Amino acid sequence: KLKKEKELIKEEMLELCNNMHLIRKEFAKILSEQINNELKDLEMSNAKLRVNVEKIEDDKFNINGLDKVEFMICTNKGEEEKELSKIASGGEMSRIMLAIKTVLADVDNVATLVFDEIDTGISGKAAKSVGEKLKTISKNHQVMVVTHSASIAAKGDYNYFISKQVINDKTYTNI
Repeated sequence: KLKKEKELIKEEMLELCNNMHLIRKEFAKILSEQINNELKDLEMSNAKLRVNVEKIEDDKFNINGLDKVEFMICTNKGEEEKELSKIASGGEMSRIMLAIKTVLADVDNVATLVFDEIDTGISGKAAKSVGEKLKTISKNHQVMVVTHSASIAAKGDYNYFISKQVINDKTYTNI
């Protein structure tokens, strides 16, 4: 009796996972398109991000059903698409995360977005674009940013100067 019940549950799970897979595939295209539009605004017009949804073996259920979801990206024309975690530089990663958070912020209902060292490895023009994007998303969310860039800091409503100081071989941080 238990084996039969287990088999029925497994069939139901398989059906639900297949439906979830189709929904994920559909929304992966939409999400990819929206993130790519944001990347253009952030001086990454040649970058192409793709949310890849692959089905894993039936019977190998995991917390995500039967799907493996990966963010794939090609940051420059003529380059091969690779996993986001293995390809992006610090500056690229900052802007990619800003693009992703911008797209997902309203869906996730996130009240506060935090960006640490958002300016790492980016030029003046890109920093200006990042600052403008941060200003835009700050209309609907609290945005906290750690930056060394004056053009990004200038877009903030409030700025705090943070410094470190060593006194008697101990580091202190002041705001």
